[in-house]
Amino acid sequence: MSVVRSIRLGLPVFDVRVGNVSLGSIQLLIGDKDSYVHLFNYLIAQTWVNRGERVAMILEKQATTYHVAIAESFGIDALGLQDANMWKYEETETSDDSITKAIELVLNYPLLLMDVTAWFDPDPSLVYRLVSTVASSNSIVVITAIEERMSSQAKGILEANAEHVLRFETSWAGLRVERIMKLVRSRTPTNPFAVYYSVTKDGINIEELKRL
Repeated sequence: MSVVRSIRLGLPVFDVRVGNVSLGSIQLLIGDKDSYVHLFNYLIAQTWVNRGERVAMILEKQATTYHVAIAESFGIDALGLQDANMWKYEETETSDDSITKAIELVLNYPLLLMDVTAWFDPDPSLVYRLVSTVASSNSIVVITAIEERMSSQAKGILEANAEHVLRFETSWAGLRVERIMKLVRSRTPTNPFAVYYSVTKDGINIEELKRL
């Protein structure tokens, strides 16, 4: 009988409430357009970098320069790590390219972060190939997307096959903003939870637990 290996993902509150996540799994982070969901990639990456793990990030329709600046705000020397072969940025032009590149990289990087928040409409057959490839690997793939910018097919496949689905929601009352991160789906029995968070010039602050 094979033993499922696991590791902490690197998200505050999530790590405490859920515990470890499985190697060979997809973690899906879906936000609305005001949620800044892509910044959570760097919260996760920060933990993995501090553990000495190699990290790769796929940027669909986005520039590396912008993301290097984000990494620095989280205390991650992306360029220095890149020179040491511990960090890799890959820019892609289409969603199919993103999936194809992910299938290639997942065999060489323990953590693969896919920022597809610009738009995500891959060929469904490629998404199934990614799911299969990840399941037979020892890596974790984190996919961050904006719900309004995802095809319904891609969203359905990923939600059905992800180990955990986290949703990031924003509500406005005049100039006041409220942001909430929710665990909405888990492959194993896990109590749902939600937390308030805020976005500052220094990154993400997770502030308090919200009762569901």
